[in-house]
Order: sequence, then structure tokens, then C-alpha cells
Amino acid sequence: MSQDSLNNKNAEKTARRDLSRLASIDMGAEGAQEAQGTQKTEVPVDPIDAIATDEAGAPSPFETIGAAAAPAPDAPEPKAPAKKHGKLWIVPVVVAGLAGAAYLGGVAYFSDHFLPNTAVDGTDYSLKTRDELVSAIDSETDGYSLKVSGAGVELTLAAADVDLGYDGTAYADDAFGRANAWAWPFELTKSRDIKLDKKLAYDKDKVAAAIAPFVEKSQEAAKTAEQNAKIAYDQAQSSFVLENGGDTRSLNGDAAAAKVCAALDALQPSLTLGDDCMTSGDDFSEAIKQANSYLASAPTLTLAGSTVTTITAEQIASWVKFGDDLSISLDSDAITAWCRGDLSKSCDTVGTTRTYTRPDGKQVSVSGGSYGWNINGAGTATKIVEALQSGQKSNIDIPTYSQGASYAAANGGKDWGNRFIDVDLAEQHARMYDDSGNLVWETDIVTGDTTKDHGTPCGVYVMDSYRAQGDVELRGAIDPATNEPEYISHVDYWMPFIGNSYALHDADWRSKFGGKIYEGNGSHGCVNLPVDKAKELFGLTKIGDIVVVHN
Repeated sequence: MSQDSLNNKNAEKTARRDLSRLASIDMGAEGAQEAQGTQKTEVPVDPIDAIATDEAGAPSPFETIGAAAAPAPDAPEPKAPAKKHGKLWIVPVVVAGLAGAAYLGGVAYFSDHFLPNTAVDGTDYSLKTRDELVSAIDSETDGYSLKVSGAGVELTLAAADVDLGYDGTAYADDAFGRANAWAWPFELTKSRDIKLDKKLAYDKDKVAAAIAPFVEKSQEAAKTAEQNAKIAYDQAQSSFVLENGGDTRSLNGDAAAAKVCAALDALQPSLTLGDDCMTSGDDFSEAIKQANSYLASAPTLTLAGSTVTTITAEQIASWVKFGDDLSISLDSDAITAWCRGDLSKSCDTVGTTRTYTRPDGKQVSVSGGSYGWNINGAGTATKIVEALQSGQKSNIDIPTYSQGASYAAANGGKDWGNRFIDVDLAEQHARMYDDSGNLVWETDIVTGDTTKDHGTPCGVYVMDSYRAQGDVELRGAIDPATNEPEYISHVDYWMPFIGNSYALHDADWRSKFGGKIYEGNGSHGCVNLPVDKAKELFGLTKIGDIVVVHN
């Protein structure tokens, strides 16, 4: 190889080395300028041109790198490097990338951590994790138990016995759902107090199963009590009571379970079951209450405004009937029998002996007759039943078939008013007293012939509607031998008091009255009067006047 060729090869190697060094220097300067926010001047150098120039004999510009080189004599004066502007966009892209990375990192962090200033049910959970809340919620029922007593129940339920607890994961999800992790930059300065609507979960079937043995036990006890119990009237207390009986109620499983569940919901430490958890079997208490309400409503019976009697509790107790199913009823037949029997004896005066003092001072006793009180026993019984069933005390005005002017107990006193006609068989004398009790009329009389069994009937009577004036024909009984009336008479003043058979009337066939005429020459039973006295009496009397015939 010629010397020129060797020199060219060496020059080319040198040019390439210098170009490489220049590129390194240029890159270092460019980096420094970019870091300082300045622009770099780029000087384009074509290695080939440099080599060509070197080959043409011009000095290589790379030989003086790092030092000032003199320009070629005929070379143009070099220009000042131009500033670089093309890569300014890199800075905001880098900043945005860093900000995005920080934001996404916050989203990831606050997806599992609570934001600052966050409280859950009053407890600070700032920057705490989801698992910490789950653990805290799940631990709330650790060691919990409920002690149940009352109504025959003694039971302690632990949380594990009924699978009691909270779903911590679900509530944690709910809590995190209240905040937006994607908006964490805006949420950092806010405060949050999250209230969780926590509800306990437990197995209600296990609650019912825990109570079931007590239900069965109470039902057996109630059945035994029902079999031994008996309702009876206690005379000392004047009320119905339960004899030989315990509590016939039994535990209501559904009601007790509902109470227990409510206590579990509130995490109560204890619960006492009451009467509202008991179910009545044969409800003796209700039957006794109803029966005693009959006793408490004992009515007072009255006649003409006067008290006859107040029915006693003992009397009512004898009328109360208890069915096998503890239904309560009143024995209306027994009540009717009492009204027609004992009550009638104490109230009815018709036919009874009544004692009174006549206005002239004579004391008289009279029995028999049709006037006076006669109560309606069946009607009274109906009123008594109604009064007892009402449950209220009341007065009953006893219904009657007939009444007196005033009430006097049977076998007691006078039950008619001041106005009456007094027929004294012993005296053979009759008198009439007016409404004021004054004597307004009197006369001697002739009454029924006692020797012939035609005596005038004693008693208290009422002048009836057959009363008549005029030609009244009287006919005696038919004589079987003649088939004719025993007698036929005519009177002008007919004042009957026993049907149309016995009366006060005029007897113009008699000239004398009083004395012992009635013994052997008496009437057939009527009260014979002098004509003028009969006329006078007819003018004073009226239908409904009382006639008292006594001996």
C-alpha cells in the first residue's frame, strides 16, 4: 500500500473517532441544557464532508476539538448556533403521568381504607382498613348471653346457641359504599359520621326449640291443675272460689319466642316473661269472675214501692250452673220454682190471714177471700235472670196477677185502703168507711144460715162488675127432686163480691135483722140488708170497693 493510501485510512479513522467524541459531547451538553430549561444549538456536521475535506488536504476540524481552531482562510464565518424548541411537551406529560399515578394510588388505597375524619357509629376509623371494621363488628356479640326467666322458664341462651351475630362483611361494604374512593382528593377535608343500620341475625327455629321443653312442661302442669280444680261457693267470703286448683294456664310458645327474639334484637342481658306469655286452658278465673258478677248484681224485689226482699248471694249461688267446659248459666227452672214457692209465700196475700184494727178500735183477723197480692212467679223469674245477667245491681218491681192498695207481708197486716165495707158475722152488723176512714154507713144484717151449711164465706173481697140495680131475680140451686130452683127471689140492689153468687142486697121479706136470726133462719149465703139501708149503700159503693167478711 502506498503512503498516500495509508494516510487516508488513518485520517478516516481519526475523523470517525473525533465525530464520535463530538456526538458524546453534544449529547451531554443537550441533556444539561434540557435540565436547565434552555435550548441547545445544533451544529450539523457531515462526517463524509469532513473526511472529504480532510482528504482534500484541509485540516480536520476534529483534530482541534476542545480548543479554538483557526478558520480556513477562504471558509465562511461560522453562524451562531440556533436554540432548540421541539421537545417542550415532554414536561407536562411527565407531570400529568406522575399526578395520574398518585391519584390512582389514592383510589387503590382508599378502596380498602377509610378516608380521614371518618367515624363509624361514633368510633373514629380514619385510615383504618375494611378488615378492622369487620373484626370490630363481628366481636360485638362475643361473650353475649341472654338469661330468660318467668312464666315457668329458666333459660340462658348463648350467642352460639342460636347462631347469633352480625354480618360484619356486609356492614363494612355498606360503610365503604357511603364514601367515594374515586373522589378522594375532594373528600380529604370533609368529615363523615357513618351510622350503620345493623341487624342481628340468629336462628329463630333454635330459639323456639330452646323454649319448647318449658311449653310442654307447663301444659302438663296445667292439665293436672284442671283435673283437680273445682269451683265452689265460699259462704264465709260470700263468693265463688277455686278449690284444689293450681294455675291452669300454660306457656304460649309463640308469644314467649317473640319476647325472646325482641330481647336478642336489643342484646338485652336478661328477660322476664309475664302473664302475656300465658295461654288459658280451662279458664277457671274467667268462670269464677262471671259467677261472682251474678252475686254482685243481686236485685232488690219490691211491691207497691215497698221492699219485699233482697236476694242473697247464697241464694243466687244455688242457681249458678257450671258446665264441663266451664260455661256459666243460670238455672231458670230453679229460679221460677223459688219465685212460685218461697217468694210467693212471702208476697201473696190473697187468702192469707190479715190482722187489722177497725176504726172503732176492734182488732180483727180475717182469712180467705180473693183480694190482695198475687205475684206472677214466672214473670218475676224472668226479670231476676235478666237482672243477674246485666251485672248491675237493680230493683225489680215484682209483676203480679192482682194487687193490693198497699203491701203488707203475707199473714201480716191490712193491705187495703181506708175505704172498705166491714161485715162482722159475729156481731151481725155491717159498716162502711170512706177514703178517710170515717164511718159513713152501718146496719144490722142477716147472713148465711150456719145450721144449714150456708154460712157466708169469710175473707177479703172486691165488689165486682155484676153489681146491678132494678128487678134482679135470684134463683137458688136446682132441687133434684123437683128439678126446680130451690127458691126464686127478686131484689132491687144487688152488690156482689163473690162472682154473681154472694152479695149484699135488700131483703124486703125480712122485718128483723141482727141478733141470732142467721142461725136457723139465715140466708143462703148472701148478706141481707133492710131495703132502705141497701138503697143507701148502693148509692155509696162502686165496683172495686173492698168487702171484708170476718167472724
